[in-house]
Amino acid sequence: MEKAWFTTNELLGVAGLPKSRQGLNKRAKENGWEKRRRKGVQGKGVEYAIWSLPTEVKTTLMQETAPDYAGKSATVQEHTWVQIYHQLSAEERTRLIGHILREGVMGMLARLENGPQEYKNKGE
Repeated sequence: MEKAWFTTNELLGVAGLPKSRQGLNKRAKENGWEKRRRKGVQGKGVEYAIWSLPTEVKTTLMQETAPDYAGKSATVQEHTWVQIYHQLSAEERTRLIGHILREGVMGMLARLENGPQEYKNKGE
């Protein structure tokens, strides 16, 4: 999750939190939530750090503010790669993951694209 600070208005009523600003600010003070002044806002606007909030509030906020890519369905190409991966043996999977970690995905894709040409040239 990328968002780490939440305003009072964003927290009102979330996962059993008080539904009034006064009640929420009182709860925050009692429980020692980490806060900071909101940037660019005059007055008493504050934001609270997600890591200082109760666990059930964090869980709810993480579900509500999940990144856009979390909900996307897999494309046909992604589905194909998953199918290929599942057809590999445990040893082949380990070797493939090790290779990707060493050379990176772009290096692996470059080898896949150039692979047949390299083998043809070596055989001639």
